[in-house]
Amino acid sequence: MASTGRISGLLLPLFSLRSKTDFGIGDFGGLDGLFHWMEAARQRLLMLLPLLPTAPGDPSPYATRSAFGLNALFINLEMLPEFHATGGEAALSDEDKRMLAEARSAPRVRYDLVFRLKGAAFRRSFEHFERTEWPRSPRAQEFSAWRQQQGEWLESYALYTAISHERNQSPWWEWPEPLRDRNPEALAAETARLEREVRYHAWLQWVAEVQWNAVRGLAKARGILLCGDEPFIIGQDSADVWAHRDVLRRDARLGVPPDAFSETGQDWGLPYFDFEQMEKDGYRWLKSRAAKAASYYDLRRVDHAVGYFRQWIRDEKTPKGRFVPDSEEAWKRQGEHHFRLLSQNAGIVAEDLGVIPPFVRTILKDLGLPGYRVLRWERDDNVYRNPHGFPAVSLVTTGTHDTEPVAEWWEMASEEERRNTARVYPEFQEATVTREFTPAIHRAMLASALNAGSDLCVLPWQDVLGTRDRINLPGSMNDANWAYRITQNVEELLTLEETRTAAERLALLTASARR
Repeated sequence: MASTGRISGLLLPLFSLRSKTDFGIGDFGGLDGLFHWMEAARQRLLMLLPLLPTAPGDPSPYATRSAFGLNALFINLEMLPEFHATGGEAALSDEDKRMLAEARSAPRVRYDLVFRLKGAAFRRSFEHFERTEWPRSPRAQEFSAWRQQQGEWLESYALYTAISHERNQSPWWEWPEPLRDRNPEALAAETARLEREVRYHAWLQWVAEVQWNAVRGLAKARGILLCGDEPFIIGQDSADVWAHRDVLRRDARLGVPPDAFSETGQDWGLPYFDFEQMEKDGYRWLKSRAAKAASYYDLRRVDHAVGYFRQWIRDEKTPKGRFVPDSEEAWKRQGEHHFRLLSQNAGIVAEDLGVIPPFVRTILKDLGLPGYRVLRWERDDNVYRNPHGFPAVSLVTTGTHDTEPVAEWWEMASEEERRNTARVYPEFQEATVTREFTPAIHRAMLASALNAGSDLCVLPWQDVLGTRDRINLPGSMNDANWAYRITQNVEELLTLEETRTAAERLALLTASARR
């Protein structure tokens, strides 16, 4: 991986942005306002959660229906010509206008309103495209050329999504046998019969990619790197598992083994990779996914990095689970091979958190690939490690999308933990240690991360501001998960006192840290 030098940036989900033109969820149109703030704050990296297409009605960015493409929910309607041509917001019914106002003012993402409003707006816009552009206009020809360039992934995804929509989202293994098993004649007939619906889902992907490419141009102009998030595996009911079940297997379930936190481990109920089968065709699917992701991002966070070394699966023969492969030497060979493949001509950050064998970090280090250093977890028993000693090839952070914000962690920590932190971190020398997360402690915590030896530093937005909003609470299912929204419109981040002074503070700390 080419060196980025010492840089810092933000972790903020795209859905969390708030702008004057959004439909109740952050979208591509909100990013330029954030880039303005980041430039003022000297931040040069934006880490996002996965932007992949997700299951209908499921807000989790990790409930993916495809390992390729983008989530249409992030399309900005203000930037869509067909939406304007049909009257834009003014053409909404009174009831839809009421729902839009409610969605925009809501403190969290109201997915119930967002799915309905944006889904209807997309259909309306596509109907206009079909009626006035398709198939001969320059815009239609641009879409057709892009669609042809995408190849197999897009056609499989668009057909899968069209069939799923017509069959009320029933999973593909419940479809009629010829469709379930991808009989070529059945697929050709279904493609012809659902031609318009297939084209609709391909069109949404085109619109999303055009907008995302515009975002990339804006980021590049401001010197900001974009870091994506690549889930390890995808859902069982997905276009990829339907089309590539030889390498994405459903005869066992992926999870993690027992550890100090769980006597039985975790059963994720997800498919697993058949890496031996992948090897037979030169890892074609895995390389295609990596290449598509690399075309979207400057860097990408590879989730569950240990899974590329070994997978923990459960089936009828081993209901308590087993590792594949089954020896440490095979894990080392496999992991090194996979990360060499994944990092070809691409920037990689390996998510190496949790209970992992020590050799994982050693191999990643030897490959020059940064892993994670989460401040609160970097300790030996209750003795914290000085962040100044973190290796340059690493990413330091105050938290992840699954942890509580640092303000909450500090106030819930034991008195011993707080004092041990302050004793080790040089930045706390002038701060009075109290249970309250004071401005001085806040500043010291941000400085501790920024001054760390790690070349990469990523700060969650909530930790930059010192707020207590969570993005996700693992193991729970409620409407607060994946629904966090910032309280300010991005257009006002540099005029509102709270966020303007946060930018000024962060810029000074970043410059002091020589980032």
